[in-house]
Amino acid sequence: MKEKTNKSVGNIQRRGFNQLTWVNPKQVLINYRHLELNFLDSLDQKVRTLRTNKLKEWREARDAALFSYGMANEVLKTPVLVAKSEKSDYDFIMKWIIEEKEFYCPVQLKELPPDDINPNIQIENIFEKLKKYSGEHDLLVSIKINREIKSFDLNSFKNKENLKISELWYFGCLNPEQSKWFLYGSILESNPSQYDFAYPKGKQNYVLQ
Repeated sequence: MKEKTNKSVGNIQRRGFNQLTWVNPKQVLINYRHLELNFLDSLDQKVRTLRTNKLKEWREARDAALFSYGMANEVLKTPVLVAKSEKSDYDFIMKWIIEEKEFYCPVQLKELPPDDINPNIQIENIFEKLKKYSGEHDLLVSIKINREIKSFDLNSFKNKENLKISELWYFGCLNPEQSKWFLYGSILESNPSQYDFAYPKGKQNYVLQ
């Protein structure tokens, strides 16, 4: 990832990025787990899993934090901040610093939903929709695999040459307790790698800087 997405940006774009609200993905996840364990357990299943239209933004924010936290710990090996973006071709931006230089990576977030939510959507349907993007130099697409990994072929994507994006990654949960997660990518490379990481622990702090 470092070789392909470690792109510095121009002064105008940097000023725009600096106006965004940047948060620590680890703290976002810790705060959400605290809410989940202490307040959400008695609520309706759809509310608890953020599966309502009103809570879609919160679900996507948690997924963005999960992916970014895993990338920071296992791939980049450096702290990462995350900001939501209103751009049409990406959902959020990751930011990190190496040797006092800032780097940014725009990310488009997708999901292969659980069978009980929408069994008709298959990974091939998501691949087909990725053809519309044209960020071959900087756009990373992350697909959350929200199904049993044992029955899912991580190497199922064959038409790599048809995509104009920088990188393609999967991420998902490995156990019912949602304490173990994985990253797999970049799928556009000849030899993708799997990285496993643990859901972070710590003290809740609702000032998310």
